[in-house]
Amino acid sequence: MSHPGRAGRTRRRRVAQWVARYLPLEVLGTIAAVAGSWAAYEASGSIVVAAVAGTVAEGVGYYALVVARGIRGHLASLRVARVRRRSGRAALAVALTLRGMLAEFGPAEVLDTFVARPALLIAAAAWLGPNPTAWLVGKLAADVVFYVVAIVSFELGRRVILPDGRTDATAGRRTRTTPSAVPDLEGALR
Repeated sequence: MSHPGRAGRTRRRRVAQWVARYLPLEVLGTIAAVAGSWAAYEASGSIVVAAVAGTVAEGVGYYALVVARGIRGHLASLRVARVRRRSGRAALAVALTLRGMLAEFGPAEVLDTFVARPALLIAAAAWLGPNPTAWLVGKLAADVVFYVVAIVSFELGRRVILPDGRTDATAGRRTRTTPSAVPDLEGALR
């Protein structure tokens, strides 16, 4: 029989891991979206151009950190370190990162892009009127849907997503004690 406090500690630890994993992505994506929208509007004077630029910038800002973390973690993994050639290690790290991104974010992106975000933005504008508060409410509601799907995908796919299939918080940290066979690319990703 498990101790009742353990379940609570485990739940809090998982939530802390999710916050540590996703909050920096959300912050970078939001900063990129605002900067991209503002720059595009200043350059074009078009709200449509600004919206498209902000959307693209948000994706770039968000996923740039995902890619950097993934490649860095895989370069430090035992699986990639076994590859003899530097170019082979780099290619394998990139391939494993892309596979992990698809497993973690693919279902969430499809649902978010084609169903949840448009529907929730429209619903919020219909309910609150077309104003900044409605757009924020719609965005936050869509983010909830996105993160529920992404977190479920992450939890179910930890073996595929995290370097060496680790399931703990040390996934991105070096675990080998032998001299590094990881290419110089790793330093550039820090």
